Amino acid sequence: MKRMRKACLSVMCIIWLLLQCVCVPATAVQSDPVVANGSQTVDAVKALESQQKLAETAKAVMVFERNSGTMVYNWNPDGKIYPASMVKLMTALVALDTDISQKVTVTPSALNRVPAGALRMGLAAGEELTLEQLLYCMMVASANDAAMVIAYHVAGSQEAFVARMNEKARELGCTGTHFSNVHGLHEEETYTTARDICRILLAGLEDPRFETMFTTAKYTIPATNLSKERTIRTTNNMMLTTSWDYYDKRVTGGRTGSTDAAGRCIAITAEAGGMELVCVLMGAEPTYSEDKQVVLRFGSFEEMSEILDYVFDGYALYQLAAQGQIVTQMEVENGANHVAVQPENSVLTVLPADIDLYTLRWDFVSDNLTAPVEAGQEAGAVQIWHGDICVGQTNLITANSVEVETTLVMPKRPSELDGRGSWKILLIVVAAIAGVAVAVMLFSAAPKIIRKIKVKNMRRRRRKNRRRAR
Repeated sequence: MKRMRKACLSVMCIIWLLLQCVCVPATAVQSDPVVANGSQTVDAVKALESQQKLAETAKAVMVFERNSGTMVYNWNPDGKIYPASMVKLMTALVALDTDISQKVTVTPSALNRVPAGALRMGLAAGEELTLEQLLYCMMVASANDAAMVIAYHVAGSQEAFVARMNEKARELGCTGTHFSNVHGLHEEETYTTARDICRILLAGLEDPRFETMFTTAKYTIPATNLSKERTIRTTNNMMLTTSWDYYDKRVTGGRTGSTDAAGRCIAITAEAGGMELVCVLMGAEPTYSEDKQVVLRFGSFEEMSEILDYVFDGYALYQLAAQGQIVTQMEVENGANHVAVQPENSVLTVLPADIDLYTLRWDFVSDNLTAPVEAGQEAGAVQIWHGDICVGQTNLITANSVEVETTLVMPKRPSELDGRGSWKILLIVVAAIAGVAVAVMLFSAAPKIIRKIKVKNMRRRRRKNRRRAR
């Protein structure tokens, strides 16, 4: 009896497990490939390095690598700051929406709007230049009179031009920026953030005309109707070979700015070791002589140089994955085989120079592929992690096709069939289980039946022997 109970219990367990397999549809966990704390965007919440303040006096710093799109370093990236002549980056960006080859005549109304004591090019009313030449005056020599002439020519007034600047800032996602003038001389209503300056500069560098102006150290303005030929030089001493104290061969472009309220500001491009950096440093404090007549230390140049040393010495550009490279294989439901997958785009990133690449974690997010699968089909995504920061991600595409499995056809789940098909499967399963149950019961009862037959045969032989003895 005990054996019978055990057998029945085993059969009931088998029935329950089979019913679960047949009646409960399979589910798959979906992962969102969008990573909030990735370093691969100018909007990165977390930079690759942001734990320490590298600049001694600067109020905000950003370092962005263009080739990989990596936010390498930031400090107070979204804090409100005054931009000084960083404003001229947006002035140029808006002006470049106009034909810059057209002739411009300098008007008295434009010149009269330039604040007294501001840095000027010395433009004269009635002087004729091209809009391109005026942009070089503003971008290279930081001429405030050129900025105002540009605004009046393009939009008719500074106010109308500033409205375009604020509209462009919104288009670029500059949520912490507002402009009230075109030159950057201090006004409370003109403010920005280091992240927004980085956004504006990156947008400008997409235009070859802007990039050429930004990277020009010296420019010659041909003679005009009112002036002889003039040569201007950049205000960024890190680009001038004649400035031995600050010249840095790694620096390829730059724009500076300075007011008492804003401090010393600088935005540059720099290249070394395959990296192309966009660096923004705002609010550095200069050091003056006792009589306040001589600048002993600019602050901006020195601190920017230290940041470049830190990044170029401590970090390097790595290619973690390439187009066409097989990175893993994925299962295919009802497929005859697995599918190989490869990155849709190459994955470049900046990492510590001494990193062991085997410490990086690769997370694959599958699209739950079902056969048939075609080559070149989207298959999911891969995320590459350095600690708690996603340093690279891209979509995955299939490298080969996968046909439907034909050697073994599994019945569909009841949820995929009509009601009649579901009952047929259940009846087949129950019948099969009943057969197993009968077999188990017979097998359990067999020893007892055999013993009974043996006992009956022994009694029969004994009776025969007694008869013979009589």
